[in-house]
Amino acid sequence: MPHETVNNLRFFYSEEGKGVPLVFLHGFSLDHRMWQPQQEYFSQHYRVICPDARGHGKSDTPLTGYSRAHRVQDLEELVDKLGLERFHLVGLSMGGATAIGHALAHPERLRSCTLISSGAAGYEVSMKFSRLDDVAQRQGVTVALEKWKNWTLSWYKEDRRDLRDLLDRIMSEYSGSIWRDPMRGQYPPEDDLSAVNRISVPTAIFAGRLDKVFAGLANLLHERIPASRLYVYPATGHMVNLEKPDQFNNDVAAFLAEVG
Repeated sequence: MPHETVNNLRFFYSEEGKGVPLVFLHGFSLDHRMWQPQQEYFSQHYRVICPDARGHGKSDTPLTGYSRAHRVQDLEELVDKLGLERFHLVGLSMGGATAIGHALAHPERLRSCTLISSGAAGYEVSMKFSRLDDVAQRQGVTVALEKWKNWTLSWYKEDRRDLRDLLDRIMSEYSGSIWRDPMRGQYPPEDDLSAVNRISVPTAIFAGRLDKVFAGLANLLHERIPASRLYVYPATGHMVNLEKPDQFNNDVAAFLAEVG
């Protein structure tokens, strides 16, 4: 299985296809497996790379180092190790926040940036999520992870049992590293919404209309990122790429072809 050592940590990544590099960044408590429909589709024309973030999937789980700044640095060193001079970057939720950070810090490396149900540094998305810190400290990481799964998976009913089972399987293997980090809550603050107007690379923003937490942020990002494009899918929640894979793949493919 492919690994690269970055910042003295071993990072797992999956890779398929050849051509212009296309990097996918997963969401919190998930890993590279959430991108399976995209790997199969885009690897026909691109070199598709899906890394596991630190503390997730098959990558190493250090005691600390779980800020957005760490993820951006990890990504920059990983793409250097893989020899990617310029690449398309796609990120969902936590991965979207990482993509924003990379677009701000290293715009010269990106051909485009695609944000899906994106988070953003400095944007408070959920009181439920912040309460999980207390749960983890008082009742343990296992209890916090179960509550997180119950909250996030309740959206997927019996008609999406396949999707629920996939996410449940991935989340059940999450290390809970963010809740164990002794530096949790002490990292220097960042404020993306005051900075994203500096993003200069072609940017596409995707959101599900039924995603009550992130749809509003998608609109804010679209307003503030110059010449960005906004795609809002009706009857869709947070996991846009898995809930509407065919429509999503087609829209992203058209965007990538247009921006070159």
